[in-house]
Order: sequence, then C-alpha cells, then structure tokens
Amino acid sequence: MSDQLAASTVRPPSFRETNLEEIADSHETRWGERELPDAPRHDVADLRDLLLVAERRPGSISLVDTIHHERVGRIEGVGRAPHSIVFHRELSENTREGAYAYVQSRQGWVSKLDLFGGELVARVRAGTSGRAIAISADSAYLIAGYYNPNHAVVLDADTLEPLHRIPAHAVDPDGQSIASRICTVRDVPEERCFLVVLKDAGTVWFVDYDDPAFPIVAEIDTGRVLHDGVFSPDGRHFYLASQAEECLYVLDVRERAVVDRIPTAGPPHPSPGAIDERRGLGITGTVMTDAVTAWDLETREPIADVRIPGHGMFCTAHPDSEYVWGDVVFDDTDRDNDGLVYQIDLETLVVSTVIDTSEWAEGRSLHPGFTRDGNHVYVSCWDAGKLLVFDSATGAFTAEIDGVETPTGTFLGDRATEP
Repeated sequence: MSDQLAASTVRPPSFRETNLEEIADSHETRWGERELPDAPRHDVADLRDLLLVAERRPGSISLVDTIHHERVGRIEGVGRAPHSIVFHRELSENTREGAYAYVQSRQGWVSKLDLFGGELVARVRAGTSGRAIAISADSAYLIAGYYNPNHAVVLDADTLEPLHRIPAHAVDPDGQSIASRICTVRDVPEERCFLVVLKDAGTVWFVDYDDPAFPIVAEIDTGRVLHDGVFSPDGRHFYLASQAEECLYVLDVRERAVVDRIPTAGPPHPSPGAIDERRGLGITGTVMTDAVTAWDLETREPIADVRIPGHGMFCTAHPDSEYVWGDVVFDDTDRDNDGLVYQIDLETLVVSTVIDTSEWAEGRSLHPGFTRDGNHVYVSCWDAGKLLVFDSATGAFTAEIDGVETPTGTFLGDRATEP
C-alpha cells in the first residue's frame, strides 16, 4: 500500500521570502490518474479503529488495525519526521468522502492520505520546520503552523492548494516586536475559526475561516514560551502550556480571554490530553521533572503532583478507563528508564503499575495511546521498530507488531470527532 510519486522537477521553495506562488510550486500529486477505491482494501471495518503511526526516519506512515492488532499498510513520502496528523471530520461515517487523513512533517510537507487504499494523494511544502496542523469543522480548510518560516498557511483541504499566508509577527511580553514561531494550531469548537499560538510572542490569534480573507479577529496575550494545549470536555476552555512559567493558561474561547492560570510541577506538555470528565480532572505531563500535575476542571486548582518514574513527555486517558498511561522517554539523567511506561490510578492519583518494555523491545518507548474501546494501549518502541499492545486495565502484555520503522506518534481515527 505504498504510493510512488512522479519524479519531481519542481523547485523547492526558498522559504526566505515565502509567498503562495512558491508554496504552490512545491505541490505534487500522486502518480497517474487512478481512481481511489470505493471501499477499504484492508479489513478495518470502522476507520475510527485505524491507527496511523508516524515513522520518523523514513518519513512514512504505517496503518494498523487495532481490532486484530496487525499492520495493514504503509504510506511513504510524507516527509522526514511526521509530527502531526488530523482526520477528515466525516471519517466516522466510513464513506469515500471522509476517508482521509492529513499529516504534517517536521520537514515541512503537508500530505493528504487516502485511508481506503493506503495512498498518498497529494502533498505540498510550506516551510522547513512544521510543528502543527488543524482541520476546520467542515473539513474545508487546513491550517499549518511553522517554526521556519514563522508563518501559518491556510490550505484547501481537498486539493492542498495554498490559499492564505499569515506571517507571525507580534509584540512579546517585554514589549518587543518580534518574529515568532508557531507551535500550535487548533480548530475552535463551534466558533468557525482557528486558534493559532505564537510561541515566542506569548500571543494567541483567532483566525476566522468563514471569511475568505481569513482575518485575525481576536488576540489574547498570555505567557512566555508557549507550547501545546488541550480543550476542556465542553470545548469552552483551552489549557495552554507556558513552559517558561511552568503553568497552564486557561483561555475562554467564547469570551476570548485568559480566565485563570494553573501551576504545574514543571514545564507542561498537556497534549495529547488526559481529561477525566467523570471525576472532573485534568492531568498534564511535564518535561524535566518526575511528576505530572492533576487539576480540578471546575475550580481550576491543582490537586496533586503525581510522582512518576522519570522525566516524561506524553500521558493520555480514555473516558472508559480507570487509568492514565504515560511514558518517561525524555529523561536526560543517567537513569536507564526510557523503556518504562506507567499507569496512574485515577481514584488514588498514584502510579499503580510500572512496565519495563525492554522485556519485549530494547530502547525508547513512548506515546502510549488507547484503542477506541479503551481496552488496550499501544506503545511505540522507537529504537526496536515495534508496537507493543497492553491490556489497559491490568497492564498485561497482549500483542507485538513488527515491521514499523522508528515509530513515534500514534494517531487513532477516532480523533476525527475530537475538538
């Protein structure tokens, strides 16, 4: 299920004085004029159960059936270090119209993927350090944010035609007008606009995508060294990481204002999100600390700094699970613990289980992610080239999937319905 692109003769954009014409020059379509299949060529009956696995070194995406725990395809040519993946909003309907995903690589390519046939449909390059991508509520538009150059680019989601460029210049917390990297872009639930986070300027923009000029219609000044964030269950609030200030800024996306600030145990890394709506809890990973921070969603007060077995990066929850799962992959101490993953019991807010994945795969393990039913957790084994599957409640080893190369982030089709 790989795709071969026509030998490219286009000139890559210089990205020194980028404009839409230069970006459009990089556009590539799949080889030939084949029609895409009307039904899946794999046995994944519901695309919400299809897991897309970023393969860092080769710049490819593996497709995994999370019902039968097997790899069913690979899509090549998406650019080195695939970083962010979003899904067409109609993917859950399992029809031809919604059977697409979009991936942005750190190399700067944005690629459209066909999930029925496992094909690279098209790609375009709008920078050399891509960090974030989002899709509009109606799946009409994509927005891609970049470190280099410092801009966001709006694309037609069907064709990947570049439509609008937004240079990222703003006034930072010290009052200096600066060029800023863009670290996060998101669709704002029920607001018909994109949220764009300017990492260095400490500013959040709201970009109206109902207006064909894509104007910036509001901005919020927040904190220093912004990173990623997660939405509250109702989509009203966005918890935005300020890594320099070691806190989450709480943004009311209806009022478009900062309404609170939640201290964290270290520089926060809240994505992909660990929100337990039943207990009214949010949990964010942190970097460079042996802890994650839990807070009360209603009062927005920190409840506990939960000790974990090393410096983590990712933690995640599922609405039907009693546990948060996390990793300690970016521990830069001399501890040999980057193969550990752990469970946090949501009732006691303590680590209940630590699993050493080196029993099955040597090297780094990261990015645990739940299956759609919440019964299993997938873990990427970066160095060993494997995915390990565990029972999400007991931590028992369930399955091993070979044939993936330098796997890192995992993105489940069920994300198509998330804010």
